[in-house]
Amino acid sequence: MKNDKDSVRIKITWQEPALMQIGKGGVSANIIEEAKRLLKKHQYMKVRILRSALGDSTKGDLLSSLCQKTGAKLDGFRGNTAVIYKTRQMQAFQ
Repeated sequence: MKNDKDSVRIKITWQEPALMQIGKGGVSANIIEEAKRLLKKHQYMKVRILRSALGDSTKGDLLSSLCQKTGAKLDGFRGNTAVIYKTRQMQAFQ
């Protein structure tokens, strides 16, 4: 049972357009539900953080909150964009 990330899928995800944008509403309940739905379908997704979302919090705070609430893991940042993933094995345990 492989429980770690697939580096090839991560590289492909970085080249695709962002599936979700976090705006001035921050990490709301709607964003969390949409992220769960997208992660269930795609497993790997690119998230873009708009400048309006960065009020008093940082990019890391926003994405760590999103990952914690969805059960996903953060791969990394490039500017205001990040890739998060949730493998099928991770989904089976929750």
